Amino acid sequence: MKKNKSKIFYGWYIVMAGTLGMALSSGINFHGFGNLFLPLSNEFGWSRTRISTVFSLARLENGILGPIDGYLIDKFGPRVVIVVGVPIMSIGYILLSKADSFLSFSLIYILGVTVGAGTLHTPIQTAVANWFNKKRGLAFGIMWSGVGIGGLIVPLYGWLVQVYGWRDTSIIIGFVIFLIGVPCGLVMRHNPYKYGDYPDGMKVSNDTDNDSINRDDESYTVKEALSSSSFWLLTMATGLRILVTSGVSLHLVPFFVDMGISPVAAAGFAGSVGIMSIPGRFGLSAIGDYINKRYILVICMFSLSLGVFLLSMVNSLTGVILALILYSSSQGGSAVIPNSLMADYFGTKYYGTIMGFRSILVTFGVIAGPIIAGATFDNYGSYKFAFMSFAFINLIAFVMVIFSSPPKRKINV
Repeated sequence: MKKNKSKIFYGWYIVMAGTLGMALSSGINFHGFGNLFLPLSNEFGWSRTRISTVFSLARLENGILGPIDGYLIDKFGPRVVIVVGVPIMSIGYILLSKADSFLSFSLIYILGVTVGAGTLHTPIQTAVANWFNKKRGLAFGIMWSGVGIGGLIVPLYGWLVQVYGWRDTSIIIGFVIFLIGVPCGLVMRHNPYKYGDYPDGMKVSNDTDNDSINRDDESYTVKEALSSSSFWLLTMATGLRILVTSGVSLHLVPFFVDMGISPVAAAGFAGSVGIMSIPGRFGLSAIGDYINKRYILVICMFSLSLGVFLLSMVNSLTGVILALILYSSSQGGSAVIPNSLMADYFGTKYYGTIMGFRSILVTFGVIAGPIIAGATFDNYGSYKFAFMSFAFINLIAFVMVIFSSPPKRKINV
């Protein structure tokens, strides 16, 4: 097998566009949501638990629609799904600026913003999984670094809210999402075979190494994947990990404000988590091309528990920074590697649909984490007990990862 040296492999364009799309989605829809806690609370008097519930219910809808999104991706390709979904998200943010009650805010955010946001992550990672095999860890690492880069958007988001208010900021965000998201979607392609290419940019010759090419006939069917213990262990571990990181990350802005710093500075600290997660997202995932990814994930999960536990104990900015460094790097690795493992374990032919079903199961974590953190603060005036509980919950996920070995097909005799 020979590498094609005549041009840049198109898969890398997909990775670059995917990185930008991930940055846009995570910086605004996930990490950036924390910037809305204080202005919404000040204007409407809503508690942090109530605001967290909107975010969590939106993720519930996203999880329910996951299998549908996955099916549409596998059938029509990621480009169609993104180009249709991004304008929906854009319009959702613009309409959000008109919300005048908890009901209207919730409906617009859940039915508009979240429906559109759900058409970014899975389509992007499905495209990257299809275009890479031997270099999948590196490609996933670069692409998921976009989530870390999205951390740069958080302080900008916070500054816009402070200067223009959350309503005008929502309008600005709506237009930015459209202008950036649609071009990113147009770059996407479903798999290299339709374009006369092969994963990793390899060219077929007489001495082709079949292991270097993804073979659709070797992929697990959705039924086979859902019947394996590996799928369930890895999925449940991911769900518990997401419970922890969503509960911590979504409340970092108010967490820092409670320590006595300004909302804009708090947004900067919260955004720094994304930046500091890049070594974990990129470096640890790339190392997975050479070392067993599951072993790396085990280390990440243990480190994540330790980082969250330290966050629950510190009461100064100096101590918080040290805890954030450990939390961020391990959070980055634990967020990326399971997605790559799914492609390694079950192949890529039905990757979108399999990940769609996984999204239903991990959604409980996205829902529960922010609500637990918000309710803990509302009742005790501190996030300490929530973060401490998160650290122990993640240890359960750590054990599950240890036992999530590669699946073995049943042989009929």
